[in-house]
Amino acid sequence: MSGKRGTDSLFTGVDYDVVIAGGGLAGLCLAKQLKDAYPALSVLVCERERSPIPLSAFKVGESSVEVGAYYFAQVIGLRDYLEEQQLEKLGLRYFYGGGSGLHEEAEFGVERFLPAKSYQLNRGSLEEHLRVVAQEAGAVLTQGVKVLDIELGEGEAPHKVTYQPEGDGEQGPTTVTGRWVVDATGRHRLLQRKLDLTKRYPKPHNSVWFRLEGRLDTDEVVGAEHTEWHDRIREPRWNSTNHFMFEGGWVWAIPLAPDHTSVGIVVSDDLHPVTKFNRIEKAIDFVVERVPGFDPAIRELPVLDFRVLKNYSHSSQQVFSQDRWACVGDAAVFADPYYSVGSNLIGYANSFVTEMVGRDAGATFDEGFVRYANRWFLSLAEGLTMNIQGSYAFHDNAVIMSLKTIWDYYVGWSFSDPQFYGKTFLDESASTTLSALGAHAVATQGTIMNLFKAWSSRYQGVFEFDYIDYYDDLPTLARLFTQNLPGPETPPFGEVLTSVRDGLERIEELAHVIFYLALEDALPERLEEIRGRGWLNVSALSLDPERWEKDGLFAPKSKPRLDEVKALEEELRALYRTPAAVTR
Repeated sequence: MSGKRGTDSLFTGVDYDVVIAGGGLAGLCLAKQLKDAYPALSVLVCERERSPIPLSAFKVGESSVEVGAYYFAQVIGLRDYLEEQQLEKLGLRYFYGGGSGLHEEAEFGVERFLPAKSYQLNRGSLEEHLRVVAQEAGAVLTQGVKVLDIELGEGEAPHKVTYQPEGDGEQGPTTVTGRWVVDATGRHRLLQRKLDLTKRYPKPHNSVWFRLEGRLDTDEVVGAEHTEWHDRIREPRWNSTNHFMFEGGWVWAIPLAPDHTSVGIVVSDDLHPVTKFNRIEKAIDFVVERVPGFDPAIRELPVLDFRVLKNYSHSSQQVFSQDRWACVGDAAVFADPYYSVGSNLIGYANSFVTEMVGRDAGATFDEGFVRYANRWFLSLAEGLTMNIQGSYAFHDNAVIMSLKTIWDYYVGWSFSDPQFYGKTFLDESASTTLSALGAHAVATQGTIMNLFKAWSSRYQGVFEFDYIDYYDDLPTLARLFTQNLPGPETPPFGEVLTSVRDGLERIEELAHVIFYLALEDALPERLEEIRGRGWLNVSALSLDPERWEKDGLFAPKSKPRLDEVKALEEELRALYRTPAAVTR
């Protein structure tokens, strides 16, 4: 690789318009996205790993959800490849522990594939394919090189990226210049470390994972005689991102094409020190203790790899700069993996970078947009992680965690996801309008999280369930999901605005119902009093009656919709039953 620029160019005086340090999932997708958007752009990708990439034991991060899957399929153009070479995902699935077999545990999932597809990703084969499509789009890929340094130019001066082939002592370093430089080096985080931008979350969480050759099949660990359990799901549970929950953490089991399984342990460090599972033998024992039926199969399948990652989540003070640099993928942020949002964040960050490069070429790139993009993106990433990690202590509470997941799906499917499909996050004016509209819901998000925490510490066990299908059993949520699905064209802003307004109203109604259920379990003597007060200010919900008046619980800020609350309460109550042993 000579380091000389190609013929394509939007800018002058540089070897490349954009130099991307790192050719993993984020870097390769960005290269393809940039070349599709601006064919005249010259793009260089510097990647350490040479082809062929290991297939089933390469990188963690195999599970995608709807926004990330849409980004890969539609924005990057991988739909046919994903359909042919990767596995369609049967949603997120949760088992909440406490049974001698999985058939005795409360289960939360779906029985059939959802209308909006998502995929389980074999990262090795996916990134190998992305190398091909990025180069076919016109990006230059140099493999087997280690990026030694990124030297940021001052003002309009170009940036310099220095790299050297690994394992080749004869060839010295190569330095290329770029108008833009993007750090996609993953957890190496060259720019973040160099500029001292890393932000850590207050409570560390740790993870280990390993890949197995063959299927660790969730359905096969329950005997065929349990016909009711098997018959309630139309598709193989193996196709789900399976979560096996316990206090302080969860175990994942994710299928990988063609016939492998990814297994991981994710925990809060204060409840489960990493020394409990930092070797493969201890990790398998840890999983077996918490997932009934996995033994002996998990011990019989060949282990392909094993990794330990301490304190995995991080954020940054900044990921985009007016000085024409950016960080994407894990080099920018690493959110908690519980909801499989890593691919979503790649889609958002890469789209922001593509927008900024285009504005720079059109002489409309300004510092105000950069400030907005940093604020918007980092608020999303940090909000997701704080929301997720706040619930680890009560992961084994099936009722509260199922309601929390329903709440999070309401927020995601009706407020967050439409902003990606409608590209409103790239329009500061449109985004400001939506943010103002959703400010009340954002405030309520923290309130609901605190309500769940308080409820978990006072939980009396009034409700229980065997199985909830979060699509078929929740028609209101299913409607919000389907009405926001992307069509062949980007929806106009007015359509997005109307749909988001609808979703925000449903979110507010859901907050009322969750509060009623929490009161019935933890403060049953106050339930009828609260019902009698009518419409509430949901940003002031709590289980502390002494604060209700002071916090403004009975001073609502929106129009009452008690009939809608009643209908939604009937919908949710149908999911749960009261155990016969519970008495008041």
